[in-house]
Amino acid sequence: MSLQKECGIAVVEKIGNKVSYIRKPLAKYSFVAAGLVAAGYIFGVISVFLSYQNQGDAPLNAAALALCSIVTILSAIAYGIFSLFEKEKNYVLAKISLVLAGIAMCFWLVVIVAVPLVRA
Repeated sequence: MSLQKECGIAVVEKIGNKVSYIRKPLAKYSFVAAGLVAAGYIFGVISVFLSYQNQGDAPLNAAALALCSIVTILSAIAYGIFSLFEKEKNYVLAKISLVLAGIAMCFWLVVIVAVPLVRA
């Protein structure tokens, strides 16, 4: 079985009175977006763990990892949007990556905006 058949979703196209079963390949940029989301989550988990380990007094490397997480998540959002502009592709992985990146960005917005307000 080819990679396209394993990764794609069956799509039925009607051409005249004929039916064509086509498995569209995944968008190329969606793989990059998924990898960036995974890296962003790894950076974020390590950052939160370092902060937890130091009882909320995060060291400088935890802040650097948090910033790396935010930058990689923003890059994943950009690549996810770019993958939606590819023609005749399957966008499932791109949509999943965009949803996960959006969840991570909401988490970081809450941490950056709400946590200092709660501590005060």
